[in-house]
Amino acid sequence: MRKQLWQWFTLFKVGAFFAMFRYILVVVAEFVVLILPFVCVLVSVAFYTLLERKVLGYIMSRKGPNKVGFMGVIQPFSDAAKLFTKEMVMPGFSNNMVFVLCPGLILLNGLSLWLLYPFSYTEVVFVCGLIQFLVVSSTSVYGVMLAGWSSNSKYALLGSVRAVAQSVSYEVPLTFVMIIICCLLGSMLCQEVKEVQDGVFSSIFLFGLGGMIWLVCMLAESNRAPFDFVEGESELVSGFNVEYSSGGFAMVFMAEYAAMLFNSLFFTVLFVGGSGVVVMLGMTLVVVGYVWVRGSFPRMRYDKMMKLCWRYLTVLVLCLGVFCLCVPYL
Repeated sequence: MRKQLWQWFTLFKVGAFFAMFRYILVVVAEFVVLILPFVCVLVSVAFYTLLERKVLGYIMSRKGPNKVGFMGVIQPFSDAAKLFTKEMVMPGFSNNMVFVLCPGLILLNGLSLWLLYPFSYTEVVFVCGLIQFLVVSSTSVYGVMLAGWSSNSKYALLGSVRAVAQSVSYEVPLTFVMIIICCLLGSMLCQEVKEVQDGVFSSIFLFGLGGMIWLVCMLAESNRAPFDFVEGESELVSGFNVEYSSGGFAMVFMAEYAAMLFNSLFFTVLFVGGSGVVVMLGMTLVVVGYVWVRGSFPRMRYDKMMKLCWRYLTVLVLCLGVFCLCVPYL
């Protein structure tokens, strides 16, 4: 009897071991599936920085980075290793806890945009995905404002106030364009909009003007040229992130480029349509367009930038909305 009990106990231990091993494998697999898309986004950000430097180099009649690895392919990873291994210098009178947490908050906001896209392998469906895109993108101003305030520097604070004013202003025409799209397509689900657009080049002709307004607003929301006032004027030095160095600066930088990549993908799905190769080609063209605009257009004056938003784009998108809503009744 004792021998039989011992055999049962041994079998129980072996079974418990394999059950625990299987549970650990499932947890690790789910973690990898969860984290892999974000790793892919960060790798895309690395190569996007290389693309930007290469294109800007050729615009300026030079080659760009070409020393680290074959044709400079390893340059972004070398820069990342350099930044994250350097010491992070804390300003003497800063709010240390908020100052340290803000870059992570900004990066988290930039990566959380990718949760809204209806990838084919995901089962997560957001009820109002289009509106939630506006909500998530608008919360980026909190990280910027806190970063400027916690630095306890007049330069950083002025840069953050200017960035917040710019982002909030250009969210108004962006929101109206999104409302027009929701009304005409009859849905706020990203998945349904993607299915409507699959295989057709419909909305770029129907919403051509809306697409142009969307692109201008995306340039302003991303703080890119010719709207790069966050790190523009001489009195701001480098904007809200002037006090950040090493890893903190790198995280703010990655968040900006991750948001730009998502905005390019989102624009392609909303206004161009198609699937597979068509979406990737459209996204690539928009991404290269960011760099081309930066290398071609000078920075606007701040008052002209605000006038463009409130006097022209907002009025134009309101007229476009009235026209699109009245067309079915004509």
